[in-house]
Amino acid sequence: MAPKGYSVTQIGLHWIVAGLIVVNLVFEDWIKTGWRAIEDGGAPVYDAGAIAHIGVGVAVLIFALWRIALRFTRGVPDAPAGVTGPVKLAGHLGHLALYALMIGVPVVGLMAWFGASEDLAELHELGKPLFMLLILAHVGAALWHHFIRKDGLLNRMRRPG
Repeated sequence: MAPKGYSVTQIGLHWIVAGLIVVNLVFEDWIKTGWRAIEDGGAPVYDAGAIAHIGVGVAVLIFALWRIALRFTRGVPDAPAGVTGPVKLAGHLGHLALYALMIGVPVVGLMAWFGASEDLAELHELGKPLFMLLILAHVGAALWHHFIRKDGLLNRMRRPG
């Protein structure tokens, strides 16, 4: 049986990961100096910006894996009553895509950095617009549920159930 709401840990991890992703999206230039050294054929520069970007990315990866473990062990609440198949499918696919990015973008970034791969770095950078699109869709869907459907979905990520 599905829980009635998310746990305190699930809610906390959701907001921590959201904040960390926003930090790395906004401050993506942190790693640029270190990466320029790689592009020029040298060793990566581990300045404060590079260390911060990598650290935030690794934290996103670890917390995303923790979130997935909680989804499998604790479960997640069912969709609100009256949500149709296509809307459920869109929500499911949206969450899968977000989790894929939360895992894939940091992994590819680490592979690009430590493997000095420009191809992987370009793939890693593709994560930014994809994250932005999915975040906009995610927030838009949550607001649609809250203000249009008024089905309480948004409240599940505000207080434990």
